[in-house]
Amino acid sequence: MSAEDTTGAGSESTASAKTANSVERALRQRIDTFVAGWRSGLAEGWDAARASVLHEELEGIAAAADAQNLTELAEPAMELTVFLCSFVESSAMPSPVQRQSLDAMIERLGGMVAKPVAKGSRRAAPVASVRGVVHYLRPPGREIEALPPFLGSQRFLVRPFEDPDGVVMAFSEGTPDLLLVDDAFVPQLHAVLDAATRAREAQREPPLCVVLSEVDEVARVLFAQRAGADAVISSRDPVAILARIEEALEQRRSLGYRVLVVEDDPWQAKFCESILHHRGISTQVVGDAAGVVSAVQSFHPDLVLLDFYLPDGNGIEVAQAIRAEPGYAFLPVVFLSGEQDLDKRFDAISMGGDDFLTKPVKPRHLLMTVESRVRRARALGHSQATSRGERRGILSGRDSFLQELERTPNVSPETCAALVYLAVDNVDAIRDRIGFVAGSTLAQQLAAALAAEVPVARPLCAYGEFAFLGIAREVDELALRDALQKARERLAARTWLSAEEGLKLGFTLVAQRIATTSKPDALIRRVRQLGITAQAAGGNRSEFDLRDPAAASEDPRVRLVRAVLRGPADARTTVLDFQPLVPLAGQLTGQYVVRLRLQPPKSSQPISIEAAEYLPIARDQGLLGALDRRLARSALAQLRAAAVPADQLRLYLSLSAESLLDAAFAPWLAAELRAHSVAPNALALEFHSADLIEHQPGDASIEALQRVGARLCLHVDDDSEGTQHWLSHAAFGLVRFARPVPPPDGTLKGSPWSLVANRFAGAKALGKTVVAEGVVDMLDISELLRSGAHYAHGIALCDWMTDFNFDFAHAVL
Repeated sequence: MSAEDTTGAGSESTASAKTANSVERALRQRIDTFVAGWRSGLAEGWDAARASVLHEELEGIAAAADAQNLTELAEPAMELTVFLCSFVESSAMPSPVQRQSLDAMIERLGGMVAKPVAKGSRRAAPVASVRGVVHYLRPPGREIEALPPFLGSQRFLVRPFEDPDGVVMAFSEGTPDLLLVDDAFVPQLHAVLDAATRAREAQREPPLCVVLSEVDEVARVLFAQRAGADAVISSRDPVAILARIEEALEQRRSLGYRVLVVEDDPWQAKFCESILHHRGISTQVVGDAAGVVSAVQSFHPDLVLLDFYLPDGNGIEVAQAIRAEPGYAFLPVVFLSGEQDLDKRFDAISMGGDDFLTKPVKPRHLLMTVESRVRRARALGHSQATSRGERRGILSGRDSFLQELERTPNVSPETCAALVYLAVDNVDAIRDRIGFVAGSTLAQQLAAALAAEVPVARPLCAYGEFAFLGIAREVDELALRDALQKARERLAARTWLSAEEGLKLGFTLVAQRIATTSKPDALIRRVRQLGITAQAAGGNRSEFDLRDPAAASEDPRVRLVRAVLRGPADARTTVLDFQPLVPLAGQLTGQYVVRLRLQPPKSSQPISIEAAEYLPIARDQGLLGALDRRLARSALAQLRAAAVPADQLRLYLSLSAESLLDAAFAPWLAAELRAHSVAPNALALEFHSADLIEHQPGDASIEALQRVGARLCLHVDDDSEGTQHWLSHAAFGLVRFARPVPPPDGTLKGSPWSLVANRFAGAKALGKTVVAEGVVDMLDISELLRSGAHYAHGIALCDWMTDFNFDFAHAVL
């Protein structure tokens, strides 16, 4: 290349750079003018006409910034465009909290103009938008202190309230996205939710209502759900609460739209994805024609955004290939192109497209096109789609559903799984009343409501007009029956189509247990026939056949223990006995070892189930954690009711290593201690050395329990290397030794406790408090006094008692 050519190329490069800088300066000037216009026209009050004009300008700014690859300007402009779109389209006025979000986005956009980002430098972190507004209603003194700041760190705006009237008054400023209510206010919950329904904007859903309960009891859960709660959470751990909230919010989201973006320009694909993601729409991007069909088959989109020109083909050929695939004849295809030739656009639509969007695409037009096309396709193409086994959003085809039904018995054999048939009553009368178009909308609403409110797993299948099949699972028959019955009642209580229509529906629900021997076709025929019979008898009811065929051969005692452990913990089913720890070398009084017994609540004769019997069953059924919580809650209730001052009592509770490994147990125990007004040092939490050796909990688990404030005790009955390891652990300041087993040859003349005198000495040398368990006679007492044990308990000192009435002052050794 000659020097002249080099000079010419350099000049062109310089000119190009100057042009780019000039365009960027002009764009930043447009943004500055927009921000000034917003502040002068909308800072003091909302003007819908002014907002619409500014929105049009903002769309142009976002498109121009994206075309110039100015990401630091395009992203905040695009985010604001999508957020503002919902108010411009609906002519709705943003609430005070939504205005705060808008103002924050405006400030972010203005800040990008004030501080241009140099090339190669890192962009400032975007200002996080508010995920939702939370109203937290709880009585004074019952707040979960860590919850509001934790939700705040997750971008929720939390407003606390101490009485229902305050919440209702706040609805005049705008209804929240989430209503957290302490179960103390459940009696007033219906009135609060009714006020929220009256106050909310027409286009918004009612707030999600979550009740925070301190007790996990079926009766209290049902009471809260009848009052209108969408979910009831018994955990006091903010992390667990957030997880359950996000799960409930996910169930309340729109209809799970899925869009496949076929675009070879990465910037254009990113632009479309960003807009759709802000509206909660899932996306997948394909950059060439060759990968479209396989992506459609794997992603199951509700719509395809298809670039008209691709590097390895054109959009018309791709659309025809999609249409040729079984089950996708009604899949909407929207073309994206800068093509201005009307004849080519007509050809594209006539050869398989449903609509055509011209680049640069306006966010508002993209969202309106996607949502309207998907809604129409679901309404008009539903019957054809499901008949071919296609999955479209919430609903799946019959082939997919049958496959899931066949594999259900092997997925969770320990749970109760049932095939659920749910149908609207009086379908002919409803169809005549609302017409065909509204009937399609109603079918869509029903599918969304079933996915959100009925405890059925995907896939959900349509089975006739306004009738559906689903698969539900719960821990046992009682829990499944309660969940399904409550869900049916909630559906019947709803108003359908719209608030103006005020349509009320009756529902018939049938649930048939799925056994390993069940044949899918026969099972479906049976539930449908039961449903038809129930509707012929008047409908608006539930029919259940949840009997377990395998339960007939099960030991009745096992069924009894399982039923008691899965039921509520109360005085009818849970009995605590206490045995005092008599001081030997120790100084403390008022210490008791706790023993738990189970009893059936409605047995015709007294039945007591001891630990030797229920512990193996609880272990086999995976209920050890529930058993530990039952023991702890019952013991705290006894401490709270005791006449003796709490600081003069300590109860030793034997727990399983499962609770030590459960991250939610320590926060739960801390909340229970606070709720019962019991000092943490009133408990000594005991773990068996063999259990610890088997499960090997880490120091983090132990430290979490230590932070609660309770003492930790190690129960020892051997001298193995593993036991010695845990004996030397600093966390266990208390050690309870089991009574040694004497040699079978009868050579031991004194007490068996003489066999462990050196172990007592080793534990005391480590600074441990030594407790001897199982004192049966005076020889034991004499040996323990010589060995230096701090405390002892057993029938030689005192038998088991039902309360704390042992007189330590007059104990005679």
